[in-house]
Amino acid sequence: MSRESRQPGAAAVTTSDPARQEDAAGTAIQLQVTSPNVADGQSAQFAASDLPPGLSISSSGLIAGTISPTASGTYQVTVTSTSPSGATGSVSFLWTVASGQPSPPLAQASSPSPFLTPSSDHASPSPSGSASPSLSDHASTSPTPSLSDSPSPAVSPSDSASPTAGAGTTPLSDSGLIGFSAPELLDDDSGVQLQQLQQMKSMGMSTVRVDADWSGGEPSPDSFDWSTLDRIMASIQTVGMTADLIIDGCPAWAAAPGAAGEFAQPAEPSQFAAWAAAVAARYSAQGTRYFEIWNEPNIQEFWSPTPNPAAYTQDLVAAYAAIKEVDPAAVVISGGLSDGGNTSTTYDPVTFLEDMYADGAKGSFDEVGDHPYSFPSATPDSGMSSWTEMDGTSPSLRSVMAANGDSAKKIWITEYGAPTIGENAVSESAQTTDLTEAISQMKQTSWIGAFYIYTWSDQYGGAGFGLLDSNGDPKPAYSAIAALTRA
Repeated sequence: MSRESRQPGAAAVTTSDPARQEDAAGTAIQLQVTSPNVADGQSAQFAASDLPPGLSISSSGLIAGTISPTASGTYQVTVTSTSPSGATGSVSFLWTVASGQPSPPLAQASSPSPFLTPSSDHASPSPSGSASPSLSDHASTSPTPSLSDSPSPAVSPSDSASPTAGAGTTPLSDSGLIGFSAPELLDDDSGVQLQQLQQMKSMGMSTVRVDADWSGGEPSPDSFDWSTLDRIMASIQTVGMTADLIIDGCPAWAAAPGAAGEFAQPAEPSQFAAWAAAVAARYSAQGTRYFEIWNEPNIQEFWSPTPNPAAYTQDLVAAYAAIKEVDPAAVVISGGLSDGGNTSTTYDPVTFLEDMYADGAKGSFDEVGDHPYSFPSATPDSGMSSWTEMDGTSPSLRSVMAANGDSAKKIWITEYGAPTIGENAVSESAQTTDLTEAISQMKQTSWIGAFYIYTWSDQYGGAGFGLLDSNGDPKPAYSAIAALTRA
């Protein structure tokens, strides 16, 4: 992706896009980046961040050197060019370094890709009113948006380039992503979003989870409103973080018979997959690598009329194929499962995962999503919580994955936290202990790929789970987690 910045009276600068690079450790590199629209007789000055170790960029835009033998991983590189008049342009791309014998560098691509400018209007997902901690537990404070009638972006081979990710998150291939599940950000204006995201990043966070709500994004067939997502994605990209976009929600026109509300079961997997493809096509080139298919599909609050593993699996299979067609490098996570039990309206997460495999889910997700909440009476170390169901029970999520040949895949904890107000509240001290124990265990566990704290702030509907209270002041967990994530 590329961005342009224009100073008053200065022409915008375009920075050529090298596209995704793939090389082996030990490879000698010479890769030229240019600014093709700088006036004749003038030259831009170049700088770069997050290059693979052993490489550097000259002021004239030549990336050169020999990749360090120990540099295996995937790096998000950002190159910035500055014209003599002060205008700047930047481009970000992935550079994957494999261990082993060096291979010749890939050819350079020179065509820049535009950065999507956010609209001022936006739509917000409707609150569900559920008592369960989730993405929809936030109040909308936004005016009703005006709908744009722009069609879904066309998907073609040229639109399938690997995504870029935010600066400061290298190497992307490593386990250990830590961030916030923070749906409340969707309702904020860009200035507030940027301030909140910068504060998260200063804590050592690299990623944020928000939903790409189909019910708000396509309220009538082929009539799209991208404004909410455009704004949050621009903010996330600007501060250099990555996003986990939850593809969920269902507009009334696409709901199955008998299903109602924002989280109605889609009638046709192909229609849901078309929305997933549209989201991936629009945002993968801007840095979105992670796509989570639904939120807590194993409980009735988030799957109407009642949880249905077979129906969810059909949607997962269709969405996975659609996203991979757009971006083969995308990481698709199955919907984070609630810590419910087996009742007439909920499924235990282990049972739901077993049924998913039985219904054909194998091969249609890259990672398994889970929400192993432990509050109010347990912590991850107690052996008495949903945390234990990940690997400490028989069967467990991990044993089900192993039995189906997926032991190499990881569990992504896409929500975890504890409320300090409301029903089942714990003390602020207990919130601190619960979260720090969980993050410590996550950092020591190879099969946990990511950890998202639910949530950032109680100011706009965090239901007591926030690390900031209703006045926006940090709770004790804030500084404890910051110290742990920076370690």
